[in-house]
Amino acid sequence: MSQLSSYHLHLNRPLSTDQIINIYKHSTENNRNIYLHQNHLIADAGHLTKLLSFFLYVDIDQPALMIIDGENVDEVFETILAECEGCIADISIRSQHYEAHINSETSISV
Repeated sequence: MSQLSSYHLHLNRPLSTDQIINIYKHSTENNRNIYLHQNHLIADAGHLTKLLSFFLYVDIDQPALMIIDGENVDEVFETILAECEGCIADISIRSQHYEAHINSETSISV
């Protein structure tokens, strides 16, 4: 089932290049999109150069917003969480929206 979920992400240290590439790979799989936002920084994780730039400038003292849209959102969230273990200090669900509750005329907050 298609789902749109957003998470507050608090980092305690920068992600490694391998961890960033894994997020990129998850974003390009199975009709899924992952976006990251912090202050003036926005990255579509499906574009590796934008994702690398985001993590180059991210402020680890400030929370970031991660949005996952598509199929198997919970599964990819758990996978990213496991792959980034040690870099993520805290993560919490901000909002979840399921396909059954969204139509083309619905506005949602993430």
